[in-house]
Amino acid sequence: MSLASLHRTPPILRALLAQGLAFVGLVVLARLGLRFPPAVWMVLQAVGAALLSRLLGLDTPWVLLQAALPCLARALWGMPIPPWVYLILFTVLALVFGGGLLTRVPLYHASRDAWVKLEALLPEAAGLRFVDLGCGFGGPVAHLAQMRPDGHFTGIEASPLTWLVAWLRCLPLPNATIRLGSLWRTDLAPFGVVYAFLSPVPMPALWTKVQQELPPGSRFISHSFEVPGQTPHQTVPVAGREGARLLVWFL
Repeated sequence: MSLASLHRTPPILRALLAQGLAFVGLVVLARLGLRFPPAVWMVLQAVGAALLSRLLGLDTPWVLLQAALPCLARALWGMPIPPWVYLILFTVLALVFGGGLLTRVPLYHASRDAWVKLEALLPEAAGLRFVDLGCGFGGPVAHLAQMRPDGHFTGIEASPLTWLVAWLRCLPLPNATIRLGSLWRTDLAPFGVVYAFLSPVPMPALWTKVQQELPPGSRFISHSFEVPGQTPHQTVPVAGREGARLLVWFL
């Protein structure tokens, strides 16, 4: 797998890969006879993971988290932590990322620049109906609902806790709706614009669903991820991760 293709994998997988490679590197050095005190090992692991994270295209917050993780693990090592703490952490992670694990779609966040440029890609006619498939914390839906009070904006989210945050965020907006559920069970026929920031995995199936359900004159917008074999009618670069762009198809 090339470095460019690695940059297109979910951030959490690149983060795990960076930590794993840094650890393997230290183990190899230890096998060669280089022995490090625990504190030095921790620092080398943190620095190695941070450098590899940057090489793998992770953003600054991820790099800082990668550097902090070995220090946190060292600080917690041997502490008498009650088992229920781990249960709570697992439950929170399942509520936030559970939907993504089931659908193989990680939690991505579009930049504010993407929200603004997405707004410019919407039809100007009143009565617009827009859906964000996998809306995460609801940023694009909330932004567009405020900017376009003449339209109605819907977000679909499969992870319960993430859905709750998006629902609370959009609750004050009368023209925004956040639904808990699967994008695959969402009928796209009522919508004029379908937006998705998913992953490469579901794009072929999603394209088939879009073609089958969207009426003529609709628009499909994918954040960053291409539809195999389909050339977009419009491509708009946006700020954020490397290669971030809005891909637009007019149906």
